[in-house]
Parts: sequence; C-alpha cells; structure tokens
Amino acid sequence: MSNAALVTAGWTRLAEEGEEGPDAYVAAPAKGVPAATVVVGMELFGVTAWVRKVCERFAEAGYVAVAPDFYWRGVRRAELGYDDAGRQEGFRLLGGLTREGVVADTAAAAEAGAGRGAAGGRAFVGFSLGGHFGVLAATRLPLDLVVSCYGGWTLDGGIPLAEPEPPLSVAGATAIGRNGTTVLGLVGDQDFLVTADEWQRLGHRLRETGVRHELHVHAGAVHGFMCEDRPGSHHGAAAEAAWDRILGALDRLSPRRD
Repeated sequence: MSNAALVTAGWTRLAEEGEEGPDAYVAAPAKGVPAATVVVGMELFGVTAWVRKVCERFAEAGYVAVAPDFYWRGVRRAELGYDDAGRQEGFRLLGGLTREGVVADTAAAAEAGAGRGAAGGRAFVGFSLGGHFGVLAATRLPLDLVVSCYGGWTLDGGIPLAEPEPPLSVAGATAIGRNGTTVLGLVGDQDFLVTADEWQRLGHRLRETGVRHELHVHAGAVHGFMCEDRPGSHHGAAAEAAWDRILGALDRLSPRRD
C-alpha cells in the first residue's frame, strides 16, 4: 500500500458467496466518495506489484480502482516475472482466455466499484495486453472512457482473442462509438508492438466510425514505458506525461464530490 492514511487496498473475490469469479485487487480512497470507478487492465504478466501500485495511485487521486485477475480460470493470482519465462507463461495463459470471459470480468469489476460507492462514471485503463482488454470490453459494455496504454493487437489482430476479427474492426469500432465511449490512446514512438503505421490507421478507424478519441505519441518511449519496475523500458518523463493525460481524462469523466 502506497499511503495507508489515504488509501485502503487489498484482494477480494468478485463473486457472490458460493459462486466462482475473479479475484481482484481493489484500492479506494480511505475517506469520501470515490469520483468514479477505474477498472485497471493488467499487462501480460498478471496483477503484479506494479499493477497494484497503479491501483493505489488512482485511489490516492480519488477513484476506486479494481484490477481483476483475468487469468483466474486457469491460474489464480498469477504474478509472472518480466523475463522470457514470464512472457512465455503469460502467452500460454492468454491462450486460455475468451472474449466472453474478459467482458464478464470487466463488468464484475465495474460493478464492484459501484458497490463501493463510486460515482456513476466507469473507466477502463489498460496497459499493453490490458489495453486490448479495455478496447474489447468497450465493444460490449457502455464504458464512459477507455485508456489504452500501448495496447496491442486491437486493429490487425495477432492473438486468439482477436479472432475472428480484432476489436477495432469496423463493426467493433462502430459498437464503441454507439456505446458513447471515449478512447484515449497512449504510445511511445519507439514501440515495437504498435507501429507508427498502425497508430495512424487506428486513428483513421476511430474517426470513420465516429468514436470520440485522443491519440498521443510520447517521444523517446518504447513499449511498456510506464512501468517503473521494468528499468529497461521505463521512461520517467513520458510516464508522468501519460499519467497527467490519464488523470485529466478521468477528471473530465465525473464531477468530483467532497
């Protein structure tokens, strides 16, 4: 926990007693009414210590943050290393996910935020694979805001979740626009997964389907630049600029309550 005086945080089960459901790390302001719910989409490596710190940072800013363990149907609370072995295991667990499961877990996380007294706004902030989760969920759920931080495979596919078509197909993007969701996209200009060409085409797809959006490119940043627990890719200045944009978008989402 980053600041015990400001935040309450810990693991909980997002299910009724006697039912199955995902575990989630939940962080909330210790006092006052949370301004909105933020579903936090984990990286390929699971709900790691860094993802939990992200939740606590949102809680310190006045939001209830819920990071569901999307891998729970295979292994509960998987926390993988940032190395080749962790990456390999992450892709193995990813192969067991379904679109229906991702959407159901997102809905459960959003409901958990509302159950903790959060105001009406519902946002999804995802990192890498989590960005894909958020965009996918927005095709099925009426989320107010999706922040995709270098989310991959959303336009051209490349993973089983993106079959038979990726979430930002014309049909998927049209559904996001119809749901009234705003998309904020953040990427580094040296990202190996989300190329400059794909980013440009992604913007065109959002425009042609009427999705409200902002797309930002951070100079000098590579994939994963927001995670300070990965010093080989972390870019401090770009990460703080990205945080400013995320918190600004959340602040516009829901009027803050005292």
